[in-house]
Amino acid sequence: MNIMEYVQQLSDVCGVADLYHDRDELIKTYGDDICKYQYAIVIGHKMNEDIIEKIPLSYQDDEIAKEYLDEYYNSHQRAKKIAIKIADKIKQQNHNAIILDVAGDTDELNLKIPFSNKASAHIAGVGWIGKNNLLTTCEFGPRLTWVTILTDTPLADYVKNEMKSQCGDCQLCVNACPGDAIKNLDDPKLSYDPVKCGDYIMSRRDEGHPVACGMCLYICPYGNKKSAKILENKKKNLK
Repeated sequence: MNIMEYVQQLSDVCGVADLYHDRDELIKTYGDDICKYQYAIVIGHKMNEDIIEKIPLSYQDDEIAKEYLDEYYNSHQRAKKIAIKIADKIKQQNHNAIILDVAGDTDELNLKIPFSNKASAHIAGVGWIGKNNLLTTCEFGPRLTWVTILTDTPLADYVKNEMKSQCGDCQLCVNACPGDAIKNLDDPKLSYDPVKCGDYIMSRRDEGHPVACGMCLYICPYGNKKSAKILENKKKNLK
């Protein structure tokens, strides 16, 4: 079994990014070490669907909010365990592997800032960065936790082109955001305001609630069948 067959067995979504393709930009942002190895294996791990589906109730129920917050962190730990298995497999085949965890950190590299796993997933053609600034896939929307493994394993045959945004005219996350942190713009660097997002979450904390939101993750039609149906009906009515 080759490495990518093993990766596919363990992950819900996966891909390979050729970091040398965007080498100059990546080094400018993160430093030389980010391109120590040419390839990045990207692993997407699904969050618990039952918990995600209850997110709208979390604004009135702190127990549900806490359940979502716990799942957010627990999914990180599950994804990291998967990455460790894959990294060990790579090393058994006499190649190098460095895990960048869900926070984009590692003690093995000297990075200017923590790495964005969304960046490697986007470069790998696994999905696109939506208006909500979340890496979104056609299969599961943004309901995934991401981990990256840098490696010198030859993986050129698995490299794909970056995926263009599939958000289109959809404004569901824009309208649903309780912190007014998302605008209907195509460029996620302009559409998403991290300050407003953070301010809203902190305001919830100041009111004594768990530090959790997740509405944009919940509402995205690529992960939410009810939202997808709403958009489908809207398009039919416009014809």
